[in-house]
Amino acid sequence: MIKHFLKIFFSSLLLITVILSVTALGYIFLYDKDIVIGKIELTNEESKKLEFYESGTFDYGTTVGKAASNKKRFNILVAGLENQRTDTLMVVSYDIEGKTTDIISLPRDTYLPRNEDDGPEFKKINAVYAKEGMEGLTLRVQELLGIPIEKYAVIDYEAVIACVDLIGGVEVNVPFHMEYTDPYDDPPLYIDIPEGVQFLDGEQSLKFLRYRKGYDNQDLGRIEAQQQFIKSFTKKALGFQLPALIKEAYSHIETNIHAADLLNLSSDLIGFSADNISMNTLPGIETPLEGLSFYIPEEDGIKNLVYSLYDLNISTNTN
Repeated sequence: MIKHFLKIFFSSLLLITVILSVTALGYIFLYDKDIVIGKIELTNEESKKLEFYESGTFDYGTTVGKAASNKKRFNILVAGLENQRTDTLMVVSYDIEGKTTDIISLPRDTYLPRNEDDGPEFKKINAVYAKEGMEGLTLRVQELLGIPIEKYAVIDYEAVIACVDLIGGVEVNVPFHMEYTDPYDDPPLYIDIPEGVQFLDGEQSLKFLRYRKGYDNQDLGRIEAQQQFIKSFTKKALGFQLPALIKEAYSHIETNIHAADLLNLSSDLIGFSADNISMNTLPGIETPLEGLSFYIPEEDGIKNLVYSLYDLNISTNTN
């Protein structure tokens, strides 16, 4: 049976608070050089080597591109899989100089057709991975948002259980009594989490993040709950002894980020705080279309969000 939800919102947090921490970076470099799988570079001999925060497929001639050329902002696509579909997607954007992080959640029903002749179920963003892989999906998200994205990470949801238990649990405010049973799921799913402030261990955290029903605004409500979890986990993880946590996390990560890239960040991450994390959801609206429910991206809203990331005035002429 299909594995439910998560695998990611929690793990993006790992990337911005644990993986990108000085202690963890040193640990990776010295002891686990083989746990990452390389990095993307331009192959044109006449092209300069890309900085780790740049993209070889992005048009830096646009208004945002010109701003990006002058701003050190590291964007990474974080994905969780549901068999051959991405169940959850987010872009983690870290301003290296300002030491701030913006997380942009991308609803799984986001309308992003590859071909007009495709059936409606293949016009959702969660269907891109099966046909184009992570490289193709990363390129499509780059085009959707209009910001340079070349790095990605795919996280195994087992990382949630292991890492939450390592830090001794996470406190969250459960919006309502979460009850759900599915003995045929893989693994079988039994959820019973009372409403109110709860202290969750690893197994309970995974269930909290997998829960999908009961939210008034459906997928967007689920995103809000997960964003709350990220904030809570981040604050606690930053006070934890990081080498053991990063060791556990990386055993569940597939990424094209090289350890050397992470080491380049080490001197710039001192002073990072969970208070500097901003949560965002891709601007759009839920709309029925072709017999299914889609989340239609809203171009002006995306432009406003992207312009805020790169300190651009919305009245600036785009090209």
